[in-house]
Amino acid sequence: MHGKADQWMAIIFAAAIALGISFPSLAVCEVGKLTVTPSSLAISEFFQGSQIKVSADIPRDGAAVIEFKGPALEDHLMRKGRRGGLWMNVGEIEVADAPSLYLFMSTPSGVPSGSNNPDAEWGYEALQKQVKFSGFAPPVQSTRLFQEFLKLKESSGLYGVFPGSIKVLPGDRDDRSTIEGTIQLPTKISPGNYQICLYVLDKRSVAQKQCVDFPVSMEGLPAILSSLAYRHGTAYGLLAVIIAIITGFATGFVFKGKGAH
Repeated sequence: MHGKADQWMAIIFAAAIALGISFPSLAVCEVGKLTVTPSSLAISEFFQGSQIKVSADIPRDGAAVIEFKGPALEDHLMRKGRRGGLWMNVGEIEVADAPSLYLFMSTPSGVPSGSNNPDAEWGYEALQKQVKFSGFAPPVQSTRLFQEFLKLKESSGLYGVFPGSIKVLPGDRDDRSTIEGTIQLPTKISPGNYQICLYVLDKRSVAQKQCVDFPVSMEGLPAILSSLAYRHGTAYGLLAVIIAIITGFATGFVFKGKGAH
């Protein structure tokens, strides 16, 4: 009897040790809800960009990255080249599977761009595997085309990688930290359904991923013009001509008035 009891005690003790060893990895997966403020964006005629705040609770020793991604859209670019000693457009390049907006942030201890993890789901390295070029785009120059594409998007504020920009603050428990970040949305953001994803890292591997939707819509005059453009093309064209004529007259009147003085 005593021998069997000792065996059961040994089994229970071993199981307790095993569970105790697994507790840290389970704790890493306990992530508080990702909070986004505001939870949506409406673009009006006076829109000049906006800021949104993101926050969440993560394990104290964990690192985190946040990815803000827009819907994938087709894009068309003109490639320039030399012809007869002059720079000119030499062909059109079609870009597919590229998000309309891509912004990336990380905690100071986070992985900046995914370069140390080829299987990471974030960063420009992962994005390069997704984006496709066709048309006047030699395959051997795909890396160069991607770098030029990034420069174009970054100049408009539509793409950006900001390592270390997420603040890490003490949490409401000793084993927790609160992360906070600010995302600057550019003036050229387009309507659509965007997504904000939080990756919590444990020893540079993804312990948990959490995403929330972020809808962007139009209101006021931009919404009216957008509706006309898609549903009533002729009326939109006439309105654009009228606006151009009025603007031209107004500009001429202003400069003529200044010249009179």
